[in-house]
Amino acid sequence: MPDRTDTTAPGGITAGSAPLSLTQEQLWVLDRVAPKNASYNTTMMYRLDGPFDADVLARCLERIMRRQEMLRVSIVAVDGAPRQVVAEDVATPLTVTDLTHVPEDKRQAQAEQYLRESVHRPFDLGRAPLFRVELVRLGAERHLMALVIHHIVSDGWSLQVLLQEVADLYAGFVTGAEVTLPELSAQFTDYARGQRERLAGPRGRALLDYWTKQLAGAPDKLGLLADRPRPAEASFRGDRLVFQVPPELRQQLNALARKTRTSLFMVTLAGFKSLLYRVTGEEDLVVGTPVGNRDRPEWGAVVGYFADTLVMRTDLSGNPAFAELLTRVRTTALGAFAHRDLPFRALVEQLAPERSASRNPLFQVMFILQNIPARRRQLELPGVTLTRLDDVRSTAIFDLRLDLFEFEDELRGQLEYSTDLFDRPTVERMVTQYLALLADVCAGPDRRLSDLSLGDTASTDDFNDDLGGW
Repeated sequence: MPDRTDTTAPGGITAGSAPLSLTQEQLWVLDRVAPKNASYNTTMMYRLDGPFDADVLARCLERIMRRQEMLRVSIVAVDGAPRQVVAEDVATPLTVTDLTHVPEDKRQAQAEQYLRESVHRPFDLGRAPLFRVELVRLGAERHLMALVIHHIVSDGWSLQVLLQEVADLYAGFVTGAEVTLPELSAQFTDYARGQRERLAGPRGRALLDYWTKQLAGAPDKLGLLADRPRPAEASFRGDRLVFQVPPELRQQLNALARKTRTSLFMVTLAGFKSLLYRVTGEEDLVVGTPVGNRDRPEWGAVVGYFADTLVMRTDLSGNPAFAELLTRVRTTALGAFAHRDLPFRALVEQLAPERSASRNPLFQVMFILQNIPARRRQLELPGVTLTRLDDVRSTAIFDLRLDLFEFEDELRGQLEYSTDLFDRPTVERMVTQYLALLADVCAGPDRRLSDLSLGDTASTDDFNDDLGGW
């Protein structure tokens, strides 16, 4: 296989070596600047109700690690260049902590503190594996579980792949049924090599030309009204505010998307940009949004960092009506998605924006809409129910990151913010303004942006602070 060599991984294990994708390389460079930074840990946390078997979970993880190369990867420098080394075998990173000896009224708090510490414990990229599973036993039929994995080997889709494979194998082991997972015809290292080959050819030149024209003259920073001055260097400390989009408003947003032949993503992004316009007064707004890049069938069941970032630039000049802004957002989004295969790292290198240790290049605000199938929201194992819990990370890579999670029956939101810049009351006000603006948009999409209502100040009782279930 081209550009893949046999080498010796740490500990003397014979392994395969391959180049990093450009997206992985970006994280590797950031790790070299700030080693063992937990900001790029991604996690999923669940409450498990029922007689869960930790030994069976270990068997599941062992099988999946043999199947998924990225769960056996470490990142090492070879002649100054990073390579991902795939070890033949690594220990299963499952830790089981039994808290049943702790007084019952203190178990939950102690378990949550333990998991928070695990989520914020950094990885050493030079040591495989770059993921871990923490299981906390609260009782015979009650557990908490956290899957923590470094972004350099995973993305949001990968977490869902892992969870589904664990569920399928667990059910088979417990019931004695034979479970055969679909054979993987490719691994992420194949994707990384293909990406570099594609960018070296005509497609790469066409992508650079498109994005260079699209972002010519774009502002390099957004003038958010923060509660305190931006520090010289970002600490990546953050917090998040979880909120619910009212069911009636969700229905109205979907109806507006159908009426305007757009999508819920475009409507809610246009609403977010309208809010940014109102609170900053800026007319040239640049926001980042992730893209999956799993455009070939063989990538669907592979664990790896396929996701990348698209830069969405929108012209809000002239105080347009929201309907007009939505048309502009639609045009921008369709163009961006058609040219989504240029890695963000390559774009930054091409545009060479002014770099600062205090902010992300090109954009500082991220918007995400995630569609989560109902079967992945609450999984049923034999005798056990898994319910997803809210994120407990206290990190923030961007100034603001708005996530919307679209379920079959509801729309939830989460606004992550840098605590270097913002206090919680300010973020609560932003969420209240965003929901009020969306409601006003649905009532009258022909209103100009300056006429849209931003509602009243929120109460802290409206938001979720604890380790609540999804």
